[in-house]
Amino acid sequence: MTEKEMLPNGSLVIDEKQNKLLQNALRIKIMHALARQPMTSKQVADLLRKTPGNVHYHIQRLYEGGLLELADTRSVSGIVEKYYTAAASQFHFPGSAEGSDWEQDDDSWTGGSPFSEYHATRLDLSEEEAVRFSDELKALLEKWEQHTEGGREYGVSVRIGRIDAKEEE
Repeated sequence: MTEKEMLPNGSLVIDEKQNKLLQNALRIKIMHALARQPMTSKQVADLLRKTPGNVHYHIQRLYEGGLLELADTRSVSGIVEKYYTAAASQFHFPGSAEGSDWEQDDDSWTGGSPFSEYHATRLDLSEEEAVRFSDELKALLEKWEQHTEGGREYGVSVRIGRIDAKEEE
């Protein structure tokens, strides 16, 4: 396994293949669960109320992609239990800002200037939760829009929308 590059903000630098692995709401939930404590596939499935086979499949893909680590193995009644842990719960994909006309500087992570970040995730939301999330996000943006300390202008762009079902698989 190659050495993992962590940024000062705690984000794991990921490649294109790993970024693609994280394009799934269930995998994001799995990563957050395993960032809290090492667990087996069955424990994660119970926690997330998903089928063990489905969770095991996703854990295997994340492990093969280097996003999960094997924390421990235990033999219980002749069965080997594998405990996994997340390499991180926040990620930085250097290619994510490509094509942007916003200022970008490799030193932005180490305190250099200018500061620029890109955040993306997948959420498993009901229609009501999506509306509530959007309302909370708009309120947060409005709060900061009214902030009058001064300084440099920063752009913020957020898009919330359903992912086509065939893209989820």
